[in-house]
Amino acid sequence: MAKIAIIGAGAVGSTVAYSAMIRGLATELVLIDAKRDKAEGEAMDLNHGLPFGPPAQIWAGDYRD
Repeated sequence: MAKIAIIGAGAVGSTVAYSAMIRGLATELVLIDAKRDKAEGEAMDLNHGLPFGPPAQIWAGDYRD
């Protein structure tokens, strides 16, 4: 089981998260952003695409995650 935490859920961070999800690089993806709502929205978008890729858990978190 691999876990990737991405700091910054802007254009670059979201693209990195999407690429990691599609390639199955991790079973857990955590999005961290100063604007928690932005990270939550991106995590929800990525979760909607999960049926088209390998299984993973994706959520918005903080540095403790």
